[in-house]
Amino acid sequence: MDALRIERIDVDGRETVVLTAGAGEPLVFLHGGGIVEGFSCFLPLAARFRFIAPQTPGFGGTALRPALTGIDDLTEHNARLLDALGVQEILLVGHSLGGWAAASFAAAHPARVRRLVVSAPYGLGVPEHPLANVGAMAPAALYAALTNDPTVFEGLVPAGPDPEFDAARALEGTSMSGFVPGPFDPTLAGKLAGLQVPTMVQWGDDDRIVPVGHLPAWEAALPRPPQVRVYRGVGHLLYHEHPPAVEDVAAFVTE
Repeated sequence: MDALRIERIDVDGRETVVLTAGAGEPLVFLHGGGIVEGFSCFLPLAARFRFIAPQTPGFGGTALRPALTGIDDLTEHNARLLDALGVQEILLVGHSLGGWAAASFAAAHPARVRRLVVSAPYGLGVPEHPLANVGAMAPAALYAALTNDPTVFEGLVPAGPDPEFDAARALEGTSMSGFVPGPFDPTLAGKLAGLQVPTMVQWGDDDRIVPVGHLPAWEAALPRPPQVRVYRGVGHLLYHEHPPAVEDVAAFVTE
């Protein structure tokens, strides 16, 4: 499969970057709070689906302004993006913050989502298993905490000062400060209560960013019991670190 293509889509006046490859049924992937690791691990999906990875405002060349003021803003931006792409019904996958965004989208637009996968999702309050305080981490410590496979970041993180790289990370931080409500989303449990789409939840059992201890809260919040996949010894970036997690996505959405 060839590399991902970059498309630039006008969404209500906001230039939105979309990475895409393949053909077939649309499978949309919503990324988490970082994109340094890239998206090449998803190319196997493009062999079977029309893979679509929109870049959140402030990320990957998508215009930040107007700034998002909450998850509902992001949900409607994504809905309008799909309209602009001519896509109606989708298979939806989200990781970390993107898992929260994907679940929120499925709750708001249930007729558009045929199957949902959330991996290591942010969003529910589980005080006995606090999230990592990523804002307090030095970059090297953060990259080490994200994955148990340090080769994930080889050639992607500068060895020395890089103002352009740092500016991109700062813009991502500005974006998240506008729509992420804090350590959890107090509205999410209520949204999940009405979610009837078939769902799979994936987690690495050595996730040091969003601990796997959040999994029971997601199972309890979803009214339809989800399929669950937990990967032994795998960290937060489970798709990059553990290719079988990508294979499990393909298997679940084609059941």
